[in-house]
Amino acid sequence: MERFFKFIPHRHFLLSLDKRQRFALQTIILTFGLLITQLIWEDYRFGMVVILSIISYLLTAWSLSEDIKGTEWFLLFILPVFFTASVSLFYFLLPGRWITRLLTTAVFAVGTYATLLAENIYNVAAARSIQLLRVAQSVGLLITLIVVFLLVSIIFSTRSSFLVNMLFLTPLVFILSLQSVWSVKLTPAISREIVIYAFVISISIGEMAAVLSFWPIQMATVSLFITAGFYTLVGIVQQHLLEKLFANTIREYILAFIFTFVLSFLITSWG
Repeated sequence: MERFFKFIPHRHFLLSLDKRQRFALQTIILTFGLLITQLIWEDYRFGMVVILSIISYLLTAWSLSEDIKGTEWFLLFILPVFFTASVSLFYFLLPGRWITRLLTTAVFAVGTYATLLAENIYNVAAARSIQLLRVAQSVGLLITLIVVFLLVSIIFSTRSSFLVNMLFLTPLVFILSLQSVWSVKLTPAISREIVIYAFVISISIGEMAAVLSFWPIQMATVSLFITAGFYTLVGIVQQHLLEKLFANTIREYILAFIFTFVLSFLITSWG
């Protein structure tokens, strides 16, 4: 990382900032970039999303530059990059009213800062015990659920076939599941167990997406239903890894999923 900064102007100033100052500066830059995507020509917007996602990775590397090693260079960057990309793409689905977009931008700014705080705690907790880890895991799961909801909305908005929906969503959910399962124990390497759990979750969600592609269901409803399925599966796996998977815990997750299923079924227009 220091080699990279040798080519950056004012590198001494940038490296002298503490982490909270870096998080704040990164949030401002990405939020400004998000607004820019709405002001440029439509033909260049997708390219801008790609650029913004790359910038998100580079800025996160700068913000968390200390003590990152091994698989953390991949796992710690999943949420910041996915959150930036998903919100940027979802931006195009919003109504043209600026009040809606400004509110979304505000949520993006808060979410970006919260994500960076959570990833920083993961980074520290991977080396030593820290009391805020449980809070970071809760924030990380919340941001992940938001990303899943947005990704499902984006994919289903294309009105593609069930196969396309499944093939696009499954690998994205696999990557998100990988970091969600890893965040429980923060192991130095990605174990075979983590990969298997992430694979099972992603295949299950992909199959849900394929089935729901045939339902006459609104985009927001299908996004909520699939997000509930992801929450149930990831929640059960996380509790299992924490050795806290009791009968009442499983019951609570399943009941939450059943409630979402019944609600989705009732509000679906079958006529």
